[in-house]
Order: sequence, then C-alpha cells, then structure tokens
Amino acid sequence: MEQKETKIGFFKRLKKAIFELEDYGYFLGERLTVAFKYFFLLLLLVSIVFSVAVTYKCFDALNKAYSYINNELPEFEYKDGALNMEKIVDAYDHDYGFTLLIDTNNNLSENKLKEYKNKVYSQGGYGIIFLNDKLVMLTSDAESEAKYTQYLNAYTSEDIDTTEELNKQELINLLNQVGISGVLISIFIISVISVYFLNIIIVLSDVFVVSLFGWFAARLCGVNFKINPMISLGIYGLSLSIVLDLILDVIYIVTGFTVEYFNIIYLLIAYVYIIAAIFMIKYDLIKHTEELKKIIEVQKQVAKDLQQDELDKQDNNKEDNVDKENKPNDKENEEEDKTVENREPDGSEI
Repeated sequence: MEQKETKIGFFKRLKKAIFELEDYGYFLGERLTVAFKYFFLLLLLVSIVFSVAVTYKCFDALNKAYSYINNELPEFEYKDGALNMEKIVDAYDHDYGFTLLIDTNNNLSENKLKEYKNKVYSQGGYGIIFLNDKLVMLTSDAESEAKYTQYLNAYTSEDIDTTEELNKQELINLLNQVGISGVLISIFIISVISVYFLNIIIVLSDVFVVSLFGWFAARLCGVNFKINPMISLGIYGLSLSIVLDLILDVIYIVTGFTVEYFNIIYLLIAYVYIIAAIFMIKYDLIKHTEELKKIIEVQKQVAKDLQQDELDKQDNNKEDNVDKENKPNDKENEEEDKTVENREPDGSEI
C-alpha cells in the first residue's frame, strides 16, 4: 500500500479529487494520514496564492498612498502629541472606497466630528479621520480611536525616532528609509501565516460536517463505511469547493466582485461530490461482487469437472484391472486345449 501512495503526487491527487470521481475508491484504501497531508498542503497552497493577491493589492494601495503624500498632501507638523495641518483635507479613493479626512482645528465640535463620520459611512464605510490629538479609524462594522502617542509608541522602530517631531518631508524620508519592498514582504509573511491557520480551523470544521453527512448518506445507500474513510472522502470532496473559494477571493481582492450566497454553494458542491463518490463506490462494489460470484461459479464448475474426471479415471482403472485378471485364464485354457490335443490316440496304443 505504501508504494501505491507514493506514486500519486499532490497535483495529480488534486486533479483526481476534482475531475476523477470514479477513482475515489482508491482513496479509501489509503491511510487517513495521507489524506491529511494532502489537506494541509492544499491549504498552504491556497494561503500562498491568497496572500500573493493581498500583497499585490497592498502594493497598489501603498503606491497610491506614497504618491498622494508626496504630491498632494498639504504641509503639516506633528509635535508633542499634536498634529497641525495647514488646511482641511477631504479626499476619497473610488477604487478602494476609502475616505481621508484631516481637520486639526482645536475647537472641533462633536457635531462636526459626527458629520465627518457620517460622510465616511456614506462613501463606502472605510476611512481615517485625523484630528488635532488623535485619529479615528472607521470600517463598515467597527470604529476605533486613539491618541497619536499610543500609535507611535506601539509601531515606531527603535532606529527611527518620530515620537517628538515630524513633518511632511521627514515622513517622506521615513517612507523611503523603510521601503515598500520591506513592508510588502512583512505583509506577505503575516498574511500567509494568519490565513493558513485560520483556514485550518474553518475548513477542518467543514471536513467533519461533510464527512458526517457522507456517513449518513452511505448508510442510506446501503454502504457501511468506517469514520476514517469518510473523513478522507470529506477532505477530497471539498477540494473543488476550496479551489473555487480561492478563485472568488482573488477576484474579489482584485476587482471587488462577489458571488452572493457562495458559502451555501460551497457546501452543496462538497455534498454532491460525496454522494456521487458513494454511488460510484457502491457500483464498483456491486460489480466486484458479481465478478467474484462468477469466479466462484467457474471454480465450482472446474472442481466439479475435476471430480468427474477423477471418477471416470477410477472407473477406467477398474475395467483395466478386470481385463488383466481375465487374460491369464484364457492362456491356461489355451494350454489345456493343447494338452488335450496332445493326448489324442495316435494308434500306438493298439
């Protein structure tokens, strides 16, 4: 069995899982550890491809941000925990649905801040509002704010001192010093690790749901499987769903296009694969059983023929023995006849 497992590489196994349902019976003969090895490799591949798309999008966003800071952002000065911008900034990016608002007026009212927040929500729901002593980060379902000193103390490198003073030129120099490539590498590594472990947790729960469904479906179809083979089928049955989910995620990252209710379709595809695989395996079992019956019947017929041949051989041997017993008597009779003939009177007795 081990030799058989090593013949199928990861990509060939993925192809079988998606396009060759008739070969699912092969997976039943493997150990569960082989299926989990395939599972972890598949999720690692998915995480890498997803992170490449995320990094590409971040590269585009960072380039836009750098270009805006260098060419359009007004002069500013940050000193002693306070930000002062020479004019109010109101910018919106249609590609990302992102709003940037900067108003460093010390006397900014709560109503004005609320107005800014509503503007962010109305334009896409994602944005940052820079105030005199703090910044407010907004998303479609969350809102957070913190003092500038908190962010700088948390994220500033020991080699770069920006906790006291910062202006536009120093910010540009700082960005040049850090470099986009270093930021992108960090984003990619963090994305791969976080997405990989998150996928393991989420998809592993899907595997057990699909496997349990397959176990009950197999029972209803009259096929009894142990739980380990069903987990293997659940892993392979989810392959197409995982690949399609990755494709749609990449499309969403790049273009913003989404497929509504795909989370339901995601599991339906896996259920269809499991049911189809069970029927094919059942068909193979029935076919194999019929072939075994034919082989048994042929073997019985051969055994019967051999037995009949043996009986015929025994009968022939008996007849030969009888013939042999009769042949000596014939010789004796012939000798007796000759003796009688020799004893006939020849005329010398008279």
